[in-house]
Amino acid sequence: MADRIPTLGDLCSAIAEGQIAATIDGPMYQMSAFELRRYLNRFRSLPRISPALDQPTSSHPDSDSWSASGQISVA
Repeated sequence: MADRIPTLGDLCSAIAEGQIAATIDGPMYQMSAFELRRYLNRFRSLPRISPALDQPTSSHPDSDSWSASGQISVA
């Protein structure tokens, strides 16, 4: 899904379609902040990560003695 700002209509439709768990309390709907955040995160695209091989090499004189390690995890 492309980056865009969801409207109030999008939110109401998601509640009506059951995409967001909500309870009715009189004239109001109640939902957890977690559920709302999970729904809104669908509208953001994930950042692109370029491979380390595409990065330029350092011209720092001590760069040969540096070591780097990293781990990427996706939840």
